[in-house]
Amino acid sequence: MPINAYTGLMGSGKSFECVSSVIIPAVAKGRRVVTNVDGIDSDAIRAYVHEKQGMALDRLGEVVHCSNDDVFKPEFLPHGTDVDTFCQPGDLICIDEAWRFWGSDSKICTEHRIFFREHRHYVHADTKVSCDLVLMVQDIGDLHRILKTVVELSFRTTKIKSLGLNRTYRVEMWEGWKQTSKARVSVQVKKYDALIFPLYSSYTGGQGKELQVDDRQNILKNPKLWLFAVVLLGGGAFSLWGVFHFFNREVAPPTSAATTPAASAPAPGSPGSAAKTVPAGPTYSATWRIAGHVVADGVRQVVLIGPDGVIRYEHPSNFQNAGRVMVGDLDGQRVSTFSGASTAPRSPVPLPGTAP
Repeated sequence: MPINAYTGLMGSGKSFECVSSVIIPAVAKGRRVVTNVDGIDSDAIRAYVHEKQGMALDRLGEVVHCSNDDVFKPEFLPHGTDVDTFCQPGDLICIDEAWRFWGSDSKICTEHRIFFREHRHYVHADTKVSCDLVLMVQDIGDLHRILKTVVELSFRTTKIKSLGLNRTYRVEMWEGWKQTSKARVSVQVKKYDALIFPLYSSYTGGQGKELQVDDRQNILKNPKLWLFAVVLLGGGAFSLWGVFHFFNREVAPPTSAATTPAASAPAPGSPGSAAKTVPAGPTYSATWRIAGHVVADGVRQVVLIGPDGVIRYEHPSNFQNAGRVMVGDLDGQRVSTFSGASTAPRSPVPLPGTAP
């Protein structure tokens, strides 16, 4: 593992993420972990790994707690000399609130500078595993520039309070220390595991209680949001009902003449027995057909053509529509472009030199 940094505000889940995703897996692999996390319990972590993964206790690693004063000492980190240091080659070193020791305005000792640049050179004699460094800080910008430049992966944890999910947090991962959208690798949403909290205490001995000073940070408590949701759901339901009703309307059955009772029919020979005839509409003329229109002396006239080429002119006020759909009333009959008698075919004219 290279030098990694876990960032996030207090109570955002960075300590929980570091314990659950870094320290516990390292102990399961038999590594020695050195950390200054408050209330870290090596025996509880070993028992947790033994119960969850079924591994023998003699194959598990251990967690060594160090104080903040130990971290300040030059002999805390290996630096290539024969001096006995607190951390040994192959250790996984997890430092909480790293800005205290290696902040942007701090003067870093030479021994620590050497470790930051050469931490992969300090390898355990038996396991051949090199040293790794994990930093926990609220803002990665608080770290010294000599340390930021060697951070390979950075994480940021955020508790999802805006949705009222106090038991859920988001983990974002970036390549390098610059937490930009271009360098972001992945985003995960995780839930807190109640079995992890007894293994450490991040603040106030694990007795700290966090209260919300402003309920507006929870958008689910916004009445406008619920009003919008009700309107949206109601509008959607009404739209679905309208579509369903439109395509499933019942058509009234047509009234049949056969359903009329026979008793209602008048008796034969009665005065009302005569059938009432419905006046028929105008019939189409068998003589005249609309041929077109002309304009003479600025007056537009409709041209009608009759049998044997007889032409007749009528005023346009007697007609409706235009073009091939023009229709009019003439002499009690309807005239259109397709009315009139069909013209009998003429005999073909014989060509010269051919038999009639």
